[in-house]
Amino acid sequence: MKKWKKLTALLLAMVMTLGLTGTAFASEAGTYADVAGHWAEEEITRVVEMGLMDGKTASAFAPNANMTRADLVTALYRLAGRPAVTGAANPFTDVADGAAYKDAVLWANSKNIVNGKTETTFAPDGDVTRQEIAKILNGYAAVAKGKAALTNRVDELSGYPDADSVSGWAKEFMNWAVASEFITGSTAGKLDPTGTATRAQVAAIICRYLDDDSTGDASKDKPRNEDGIGENELLVVSFGTSYNDNRVATIGAIEDALEKAFSDYSVRRGFTANIIIEHVYRRDGETIDDVKEALDRAIRNGVKNLLVQPTHLMNGYEYGDLRNLLEKKYADKFDTIKIGAPLLTSDEDFKVVAEAMVSATASAVTDDKTAVCYMGHGTSAESNDIYTKMQQVLNDAGHDNYFIGTVEAAPTAEDLVKLVKEGGYEKVVLRPMMIVAGDHANNDMADENDEESWYSVFSAAGLSVDCQINGLGEIEAVRQLLVEHAKNAVLLSETDIKMQFNPENPDNEDTGTAEPETKALADGTYTIEVQVEGMFRVTKCVLTVKDGEMTAVMTLSGTGYDQMYVGTKAEAEKAEEGLIDYVADADGAYTFTVPVEALDTELAYAAHAVKSGNWFDRVLTFVSATAKAE
Repeated sequence: MKKWKKLTALLLAMVMTLGLTGTAFASEAGTYADVAGHWAEEEITRVVEMGLMDGKTASAFAPNANMTRADLVTALYRLAGRPAVTGAANPFTDVADGAAYKDAVLWANSKNIVNGKTETTFAPDGDVTRQEIAKILNGYAAVAKGKAALTNRVDELSGYPDADSVSGWAKEFMNWAVASEFITGSTAGKLDPTGTATRAQVAAIICRYLDDDSTGDASKDKPRNEDGIGENELLVVSFGTSYNDNRVATIGAIEDALEKAFSDYSVRRGFTANIIIEHVYRRDGETIDDVKEALDRAIRNGVKNLLVQPTHLMNGYEYGDLRNLLEKKYADKFDTIKIGAPLLTSDEDFKVVAEAMVSATASAVTDDKTAVCYMGHGTSAESNDIYTKMQQVLNDAGHDNYFIGTVEAAPTAEDLVKLVKEGGYEKVVLRPMMIVAGDHANNDMADENDEESWYSVFSAAGLSVDCQINGLGEIEAVRQLLVEHAKNAVLLSETDIKMQFNPENPDNEDTGTAEPETKALADGTYTIEVQVEGMFRVTKCVLTVKDGEMTAVMTLSGTGYDQMYVGTKAEAEKAEEGLIDYVADADGAYTFTVPVEALDTELAYAAHAVKSGNWFDRVLTFVSATAKAE
């Protein structure tokens, strides 16, 4: 499913109902001769269909012409639903009363989304600069969220060579836009803040904003970060998700269930994923505590009795990190600390959750030709065996048409396809075996444009696919099981659940499991393992080290990608050089020879999908400890 199709029907209906006529020529993108085959054809088609931008003539969109200030403000005004402009004085002498963009300019100016070039001039036909786009889009986003401002707390500008050329007034806005990936580096990786932007580039920026804003209403979520906690606190610890609607339906619902069951406790929230916390803050202006912030808040508020209930599926790295944090840094900060078990701990837990998973999908299994495949995350920790155990529990209960796989471990989607085909099934229901239905469910599972998503893998095998974007946290039986775990919580010092520490977490350095040092490799040839973030299967990798330079020949599991690029997808889309073509080996497998800048470091690459023609970000880590000389 294309991301933009996930926008609410209400938004599209509102924009279309309010009319498509504009300052130039409203039409369908397919009628513009200069759009077909353009790199931004999809984005231009989208903004035209939504009535946000018009052509310059009846037959030309002019994608490579510079975007004007009036056209940008008009697009955002239409996106806002063309709100009525009443009583607003016109301070600009160059905005005529009859101008088609007059209402848009006055509305945006009254909301402090955009200012004039001077007190009396707007320069409607002037080219809009990249830093002006950042400021205007940021102002629009803040108004749309009902916030005075939206900011980003992490510095993302300093990594660009021309960061100092961003005007002082624009630094905060550019930092926000760059962090949000609405504005990416131009040629040579520079920001070019005072440079112009084409109409096609602005169409792409608007589409990126819409995609980022399409996960629901954050105002419906309760971040549970209030003070005034009292002496008893129940801290619910979750990985988190930036998908607003699903956060309410899963994590929020679990917190509500715990609040109902523990009337003498103040229920508070702590997320372990700071990248999600920052995303929600930057996009929605909502502040969510990480675990340390939540614990420090509890200390400041005089909490004496702390009960911690994780929503983690298993006793994997996240659970181990949580336990280690509590034991090493907070054990003496409270009179008592109790902790509940992760969701899947006892044999009975597996039975309860297995039946809940079956019940949740029962209505979709209409005949004996339908299989249900649950997608787990997968982990390199020992706890990955919960997926094998859940498969066995399902089989023992007679649910032979249910299969369990993972995104980042085994079994893989390809493994499940083989089992489904062997079972004679023709239809497949895909559903996440995760508390939330967030990024993995929407992209790794259900994205029709990703060649390696589960949807694509199963569809390519000739199976009819139904994707259900519902997390386990939406299931009442799962929520009640976590409530029972909280009721059965034991003192932190008395829990006997095995811990597994994440070797990449610096907080674990004093446990003897700190991140290993990078293994130095002499000149030579090595087989080496590659850790991949994203749906990208490397079946074999041979690393060559010579005179301090490293190159890797990677063999992929399929033929879904025909090019790679060292850098991000945004850079790859604009690149004219540096594209790496595949080479088929003797067995017909696709291989890519890529430079490797460093070992044990997350490196950005992009991969070009054959079927969709789109680029995708793929983060690769070449693990030095696995290197074996050939």
